[in-house]
Amino acid sequence: MLVLPIHQGKFTSSLLYENLKVKDDFDTRGDADFKSNIVGANFTYGITDQVAVGIKGGSFVNPRVDAQGSTWESRAGYLYGVDLYNEVFPATPGLTPGIQLSGGVSGYQVPLDRSNVSGTWQTIDQTMSGVEYYGAVMATFKAGPAEPYAGVRGFGRSVTWQDNQANPGVIKGNAKGNISLVAGLPIQITKELRFELEGRFVSETAVTAGFTVAAF
Repeated sequence: MLVLPIHQGKFTSSLLYENLKVKDDFDTRGDADFKSNIVGANFTYGITDQVAVGIKGGSFVNPRVDAQGSTWESRAGYLYGVDLYNEVFPATPGLTPGIQLSGGVSGYQVPLDRSNVSGTWQTIDQTMSGVEYYGAVMATFKAGPAEPYAGVRGFGRSVTWQDNQANPGVIKGNAKGNISLVAGLPIQITKELRFELEGRFVSETAVTAGFTVAAF
């Protein structure tokens, strides 16, 4: 999530589900589409009433890569990262927006164990791993319990695709496209509990939903 509540001196936790599709450009394999469901958690701490730092982790569920008419699949993978949030100024009820900035870096690894090339499935031993960094600026609004936001996310990604049965068996890739549009609709259910919904489009396609709890 690119916009999260900030509570000075308090921890907040988010449990999230995401459906993700991104495109990478590899030096010898061309464009590749990476698709996966993700289940994860995000924990933040409010350093001040405007700045929070967060850590996140999660698991890919049934990740899949499509490139050059072939498919590579896995049952799982993992990701981790750190984020920084800065609420420059808060939204006020009505039409006066607020501004929130965020940035971070994350790493991930997906062991690919089967592939379909020319219509035949086979067992493989390959690994896709990478690092992604981003920065985002969001305009936030407040309308009763709803706190919608919209903005722009810029990002970069460096990817390594390793065939563990070949030598050297490594190809390098980068994110194809670096700008996404973002829209979100958090809804405050109680003082401590908030429902989260966010979509990212253009250079990536992702829909994220979950709940955030102000723990203590």
